[in-house]
Amino acid sequence: MKSKINLIIFSVLFSIIVWGSVTLSEEFFSSEQFKLKVINQPKGYTCGLVNPETVSIKLKAQGWQLLSLNLAGNNEFLVSAENDSGKLVVDPFNEINENRWISAGINVLEINPRRVNITVEKIKFKKLRIEPNAEITFADGYGLATPIKTFPDSVLVSGPASLIDKMSSIKNKSVEVLSVDQKRSVISDLEAPMGFTLEQTQVQLSFDVQKIVEKSFENIKVVIADVPKDKEIVLIPNVIECNIRGGINILGKINADQIIASIKYSDIVYDTLGSIKPEIKIPVNTNLVYIKPEHLNYIIKKFK
Repeated sequence: MKSKINLIIFSVLFSIIVWGSVTLSEEFFSSEQFKLKVINQPKGYTCGLVNPETVSIKLKAQGWQLLSLNLAGNNEFLVSAENDSGKLVVDPFNEINENRWISAGINVLEINPRRVNITVEKIKFKKLRIEPNAEITFADGYGLATPIKTFPDSVLVSGPASLIDKMSSIKNKSVEVLSVDQKRSVISDLEAPMGFTLEQTQVQLSFDVQKIVEKSFENIKVVIADVPKDKEIVLIPNVIECNIRGGINILGKINADQIIASIKYSDIVYDTLGSIKPEIKIPVNTNLVYIKPEHLNYIIKKFK
């Protein structure tokens, strides 16, 4: 019985192989999208603009050749700048010889569009800040206690002068971090725009994740700034209570002296309501939830 099953399996597999060989030897038509890549640029130059960035190519070839192309993952179509610079116009159909993947038996029937605009310009170097790019979900009650840190925090970049002059930062490829409830680090690739080269291609992202809690601080004295010598301001009351939210390890190290409540004398002068809201400065990486009371009454005393 077992030998019969093996014979049936072998027969089926053999039939599939024969059918596949016959089918793949036939000719097929295929339309594929290819990303354009500019080559043969002058030394010290790079391509900053390619419009459009992709072309659609209609191919005719035997099935096995089209299958090989797809398996190889070759999705680039090369166009030559012919060691020229400035604004150039290229017909992709004239660039077929630059693409070695177009071997004998592969016929290019159509390329669309037939007009591609490229700009080849001098390379410029600049150090750019790395802007973290991440999607994070947290476990219940947890969150970022401090902003995401990157290591390194910047990277040396070379690219087209006209584009790099407008840039101040570069991002990493988006990473997803799920259900985080503690400190975490991940490695991510940096995104290099077309025509750009990076000194290094990866960055480490560090997430300071802590339990997010709230803490109240009482008897915070309100200071009045820039009061003239001939005047005195009496606040009613002159102290406030505030509530701050942040990471448990951060809030645990904060005391009331680190919270500053102030009012500008000029704001009192221009006030029309008879009460004023103090400005609150709190430690970094914390958020103000509320202050109590929100508004303070005042009396202006003038000395003779």
